[in-house]
Amino acid sequence: MEKLGIRVGVAPHDDSEQLFYRGYIMHDQSEYPDDPRFIQGWREYESMTRMSKTYPLIEDISIPTFFVDELDYTVEKQIKDRGWDRAFIKNEEKSLWDEGEFASVWPDNTIETLCRKYQALPYKGVFAVRKFMNPELFFEEERYWVILGQIYHRTGIIPDIVKTAVERLSVLRCHYYTIDAIPGFIVEVNSGEASDRMGVNSPELFSEWWRVALKQ
Repeated sequence: MEKLGIRVGVAPHDDSEQLFYRGYIMHDQSEYPDDPRFIQGWREYESMTRMSKTYPLIEDISIPTFFVDELDYTVEKQIKDRGWDRAFIKNEEKSLWDEGEFASVWPDNTIETLCRKYQALPYKGVFAVRKFMNPELFFEEERYWVILGQIYHRTGIIPDIVKTAVERLSVLRCHYYTIDAIPGFIVEVNSGEASDRMGVNSPELFSEWWRVALKQ
């Protein structure tokens, strides 16, 4: 980024006119930088980290999902009532993916086990219960970056379904975020502050996207 003229530091430069944050996930508004020069604030960041805010806008082009305030005995019934035999259950901000591919999957793990594990995490909010999809579908998953209204991908090819999602999500007025998608549906939306590049997007390419976006 510095080679392309974008200044980088662990604290804002005094003479910078615009700032954007890239770093760790934040759980509380007090953690988010409050300098008015940041092009995005806590409201925008939180909008993209909470699935309960993004999913209703893209429900018909995403994975079937419902939300619950607590993981209790009623969740299993709601899953079965929908005719699902397996479900992927996550805190609306994060899953247990770090523990293994099926760590967030019911009935591979009991509702009680999932509840206990999520209670130990700092992420708070409702829970998203998602229909379990064939894992092979996600071999084609791609990450698209939305920076200041423009969509970027290493191939330059943007599927119509991603364009549709970006158009709908524009009501949240977020300046940078990511969309994960496979052919046919949107997997999820994430904040641009904490999303990784994905290994297929080189640091040079990622930096170039920012250079182009900031010049427009």
